[in-house]
Amino acid sequence: MKPKRILRALITVVLLAALVAVLYFSRNSDPTNPHASIPEETWIHGPKGHGYAVMNNQQPWKQCYPCHEKQGLGGEEYCQSCHDQSGVNVAIPQKPSQ
Repeated sequence: MKPKRILRALITVVLLAALVAVLYFSRNSDPTNPHASIPEETWIHGPKGHGYAVMNNQQPWKQCYPCHEKQGLGGEEYCQSCHDQSGVNVAIPQKPSQ
């Protein structure tokens, strides 16, 4: 009986340590922001960042705008204002009329 008890205690300690690790590493993340785990500089200028997402998504009205609007940033206007500030001249994909 004693080896089973030791094994259960060891499993309990390992699970408790894993829980503490998850809580520790997730304490600064924002669950509403899908980009929270990526540093802002990497997200904006990185090889798999904003530009990559835009070029491969091409439907910002489905994924980007709803989240940006929910956070109070705005939709297409938010994107355009950022492009204007950074001097980027791109055509934002438009939602097809139905």
